[in-house]
Amino acid sequence: MKSLCLPFWRGWLLAACLFSATVNANVVIATTRVIYPADEAEVTVSLSNSGQHPSLVQVWIDEGRADVPVEQLQVPFSLTPALFRLEPGKGQVLRLFQTQHDFAQDRESLYWLNVLDIPPKGQGNALQLAVRSRIKLLYRPHKLAGNARQAPQTLTWRLLKRDNAWMLEARNPSRFYVNLAELSVHLNGREYEASSSHIAPLSTGLFALPGLDRAEGPSATVHFASVNDYGAVLPAQQPAEIVHRH
Repeated sequence: MKSLCLPFWRGWLLAACLFSATVNANVVIATTRVIYPADEAEVTVSLSNSGQHPSLVQVWIDEGRADVPVEQLQVPFSLTPALFRLEPGKGQVLRLFQTQHDFAQDRESLYWLNVLDIPPKGQGNALQLAVRSRIKLLYRPHKLAGNARQAPQTLTWRLLKRDNAWMLEARNPSRFYVNLAELSVHLNGREYEASSSHIAPLSTGLFALPGLDRAEGPSATVHFASVNDYGAVLPAQQPAEIVHRH
């Protein structure tokens, strides 16, 4: 992917990394994730400016290294336009193309779409902060076994100790990423929340359980909410085996 990130833009990228959690963006992405089916020539993503002022927008894709400068990234996608002005109340369609690459064919691959919203220069000495939004881009090979909708139902869970701390282990035997919006363990009348994340296909994930220092009985109950291709949050619960020796 060609870079448009000169030193000036690197400064904005740094600001986005520092302040994106506390500043609202005017530029809105129309989806919570992007699915790229392998048999599609391109996919599109819609952006809109919900603010009252124009924004300069820079977009790029990374492979999971959020802090790497854009010009150093090597990803198997092209994205256009990469830099543009977006007027208030207007929209812009991004076009994503896959390039020649040896994608894994037995599972999904995860990348990230970044949208940097650079506000206009303010008046006086007001500090202007760029805001970065970052959503998942999932490359989905053709004719994968199973389907993404059923993947959360295939998860299996265990409570086990690692380095004297109880952890929740999730095993994902499917070929699809399972994205979690909520995750907690219910045990002995108490609830222990874990940081929600995602579980890679054909992999296991470990989640810390702050406050859990003792696990009794043969099993616990895991409450979680998965996010499907359309951004819908689907609550579910499953048993978790308690492993007293590991």
